[in-house]
Amino acid sequence: MENMLVRLLPRRRYGVLLRYGATGIIVGIATLLRYSMDELLGGFPLLIFFPAVFLCALLFDRGSGFFATVLSALIAAYFFIEPYFSFRISFPSVVAVFIFVVICFTMAAVTEALRKTIVRLDESEKTKALLFEELAHRTKNDLAIISSAITLQSNASDNPAVQSALKEANARVLVVAKAQERLRGDKDGGLVDLSSYISALCQGLGDLLRGVRPIAVRVSCTAINVPSSVAVHVGLIVNELVTNSLKYAYPTERGGIITVEIFVTGSSLEVSVADDGVGCPDDVKPGLGSKLIRLLAKQLGGTVEREQAEPGCRVRVKFDEGALLPA
Repeated sequence: MENMLVRLLPRRRYGVLLRYGATGIIVGIATLLRYSMDELLGGFPLLIFFPAVFLCALLFDRGSGFFATVLSALIAAYFFIEPYFSFRISFPSVVAVFIFVVICFTMAAVTEALRKTIVRLDESEKTKALLFEELAHRTKNDLAIISSAITLQSNASDNPAVQSALKEANARVLVVAKAQERLRGDKDGGLVDLSSYISALCQGLGDLLRGVRPIAVRVSCTAINVPSSVAVHVGLIVNELVTNSLKYAYPTERGGIITVEIFVTGSSLEVSVADDGVGCPDDVKPGLGSKLIRLLAKQLGGTVEREQAEPGCRVRVKFDEGALLPA
């Protein structure tokens, strides 16, 4: 409703002659409508002029509303209140016209205040969106600097274990950075297209980690916009699960398919990552990635389940009702 009113409001303030001329036209149209419905509205000579006064005050200012009120009262008294074509109306009719004027004057003043409030709110929303966009841009740049620093530190180390750990940390930073790139704060209040975000993320992981192995990463995700905090959580979970599959499910030169599925039901969310590799080992010890997945799932009220996919391994992360709300 607020957005519709903003679109109806004029973008600039018109001159006095134009405002009052347009007001006269609107009241004239109301007069014609009242005349055409005389049989239907015979006992309500002033009724049709209320929306005319409101419209004039909304589109222009309270002065136009006051002018529309006086003009409407005179027209109704002269044309639609007995005796017709005369201002010598009865005392009860005078009281009715007086009440009409008081009500419409008040309505015109309140309508102008409403119009100004709506305009201020619209300007405030535009300013907030601009600040949010600037914040997202700065955050993305800061994350890029952090990623570059981690990469330089990784290249400077001769320890393979250190290099591997730094590369995994850098991948997690890049997940957050990619979410920042897809923020749409200008219109949607900081929402991320989850489907395109996860698809781009998985494509990047596949290109980075598959090497020469014929491994495909397929993504099926419900088309939905989610808050950036939720997108980051889901992205980090998918990043860990797909990375684990690419690193451990296909030893030597073995190939296969990793399937990422994300379903949304109401405000609940389920993430499933399955591979057709060597399967889920029973004696595996939870590492940093597994702990991170469980921590992220817990923050959104979710649970983690691991099962054999026959062949391969599947991990399901199920989030409780309300998972699509900002974390």
